[in-house]
Amino acid sequence: MSVVTMKKLTLVAHTKDKRKILKALTGLGTAEICTASSYDNTEKREDSDLRSEIERKLARLTFAFAFLKDTYNVMQKAAKHEEKADDIKELKLNLKRENKLIEYDDMVSEIAENEYDLFETVSLLEDFNSRLTDIKTETARLNNLYDQITDYLSFDIKFSDIKDTQRIAMFLGLIPEGKAQTLQEVLPPSAVFVHHVADKNEAVFIAVNKEDKEETSKLLAAADFARCPFTFESTAQEIADSTQSRVSELVAMREEIYKQAAENFRYDSALKNLYDYYYLELAKQDAIEKTAGTRKAFVLEAWVIANAAQITASKIKEASPTAEVLLTDPVEGEIVPSYVRNNKIVNPFGHNITAMFGAPKYGGLDPNPFVAFFYFLFFGFMLSDAGYGIILAVGCFAYLFIKKPVKNSGSFIKMLGLCGISTVLWGIIFGGWFSIESQYLQANAAGRFLLSLRLIDPLSGSQALIMFGLALGLGVIQLATGFFLSGYSKLKTKPLDGIFNDFSWVVIFIGLGVYLLSMVGLDGAALPGLILLLAGVAMLLLGGAVGKKNPLKMVGGALKNVYGTIGVFSDVLSYARLFGLGLTTGVIGMVINKIGILLIDMIPYAGYLAAILVFVVGHTFNLFINTLGVYVHNSRLQYVEFFGKFYNGEGHAFTPLGAKTKYVYLTDRLETKSNPTK
Repeated sequence: MSVVTMKKLTLVAHTKDKRKILKALTGLGTAEICTASSYDNTEKREDSDLRSEIERKLARLTFAFAFLKDTYNVMQKAAKHEEKADDIKELKLNLKRENKLIEYDDMVSEIAENEYDLFETVSLLEDFNSRLTDIKTETARLNNLYDQITDYLSFDIKFSDIKDTQRIAMFLGLIPEGKAQTLQEVLPPSAVFVHHVADKNEAVFIAVNKEDKEETSKLLAAADFARCPFTFESTAQEIADSTQSRVSELVAMREEIYKQAAENFRYDSALKNLYDYYYLELAKQDAIEKTAGTRKAFVLEAWVIANAAQITASKIKEASPTAEVLLTDPVEGEIVPSYVRNNKIVNPFGHNITAMFGAPKYGGLDPNPFVAFFYFLFFGFMLSDAGYGIILAVGCFAYLFIKKPVKNSGSFIKMLGLCGISTVLWGIIFGGWFSIESQYLQANAAGRFLLSLRLIDPLSGSQALIMFGLALGLGVIQLATGFFLSGYSKLKTKPLDGIFNDFSWVVIFIGLGVYLLSMVGLDGAALPGLILLLAGVAMLLLGGAVGKKNPLKMVGGALKNVYGTIGVFSDVLSYARLFGLGLTTGVIGMVINKIGILLIDMIPYAGYLAAILVFVVGHTFNLFINTLGVYVHNSRLQYVEFFGKFYNGEGHAFTPLGAKTKYVYLTDRLETKSNPTK
């Protein structure tokens, strides 16, 4: 369980073998390509046209996924609206990551066989989308026309007939609501005036003698008249009917297109494989751009795990027998990626907690075993109910057993399952069983047995203080571990700093712990504890003076270290959250139980059903909300208090070529190829 040793791989090969070598490295998954050094008469090379083609294909596939998802949503809504449950069941589209492993060579073979047909499917989806866009545009235009035409539905006259004759001038249009009466009163005596109330307007038709046209135009302008723009050879009602008929046709056409598009759901898995194939091709292109070369040869540099170095070199020779491969150790100043190998218990915590903070530096400490231990320990302390722990553990491990997630896809669930075990252990210690109070547990033999296992009662005044002290004590142990790891990591480079500024706190905490033992009845512990405590303080003062020649700076450094104790003891108090969250779970659960019991007492017979509902919903909520809170606060203790002492996460995580995919998991060769025992 450590940051494993890396080797630098440098190869020189013919340019014609570049693609074959990269294909071998992608399938192997053991080499992270780095930027090659500059050599005489070499240059970095790139193929912008090929990159553009790959990116274009990825963009088309991304569109296809988005269109298929939109189609699925539309079809599902339509099926629900029409109450066709069977149709909903038949809609099967999976655009999530596949929970299975595939070989890279199998992926390449499948793509070679199906790529043309799959892109024909993508072209078909693009055509569907284009047609839907046209339908959407036409529908919007027709609906807009309908909205405008409805103002004139009351006029049974063709729009084309609204035009001046030799003696008559005609006007058709809209004026603001409420102005019709005023306008009618001022029109010339020859005017024929017809009006109908429209939406927020009034539609008016006016016919006047030709000689009154100019005067009428002025009166209409004063009334904010808007002339009707239509000149159709139809009435408003005929146009409205034809518009609605065409919209209905377009709706039917849209539904048919989506039905045809849904027939392509069966290609979801193949399209995901195709996407990841080109995703890896893009990664290869990135790798090519990191190489240096001439027209006939190229140089590639990569980092490989030491145990996998020879296997990687052999695969390269198989792909290119004339290639020359050199394996060397890292030199000082190189940025070496770090790869951490942990066991199956520690790995979930490293993957979900440490990795979110940052990777360890190459050659540095692996924090994952310590994070796993303390995260496991604190989680159960804060959740603190054995009943909840059993549900969490059984639920998570049942999910893992049924789903059998591959690689690290189920690592978070596994971590929660392990934390459920911790919760059971601490729940037994605290006597927490779904927050059932002692008087109810004592009513039967099983309950009395569970109570006999309890060591601390958090809801008892004096024992609550014990729980509070235990929370701070666990915090002190973690902080002491952090200071120890910090001092240990400095022994090779800054030994005095590590001994006096970090180990001093370990001595202080040990001395303080021994001294406190004397207060709880351990005779003879006071003096050794006090000696250790004073020795730690002396080391801390010396630590502030180490490396300084000026006496004033020595004193200032010592005082600075003394002032820094405020921050350390503030960190200790941060662990009071263990106590607070541990009580919160029990108190909320107890309130839920009391409400249920109250319902039983208040409502004969039916109260039992209501109580069961309260118990199930209430405890489910309590488990969910407190699990979330414990996850967040536990992570904070690791990131701020613990990592703040020794770990900065500034390393670069080892990312071999072929490791990053979006929809499929490639068979993990890294462990099997780098660990001869497997």
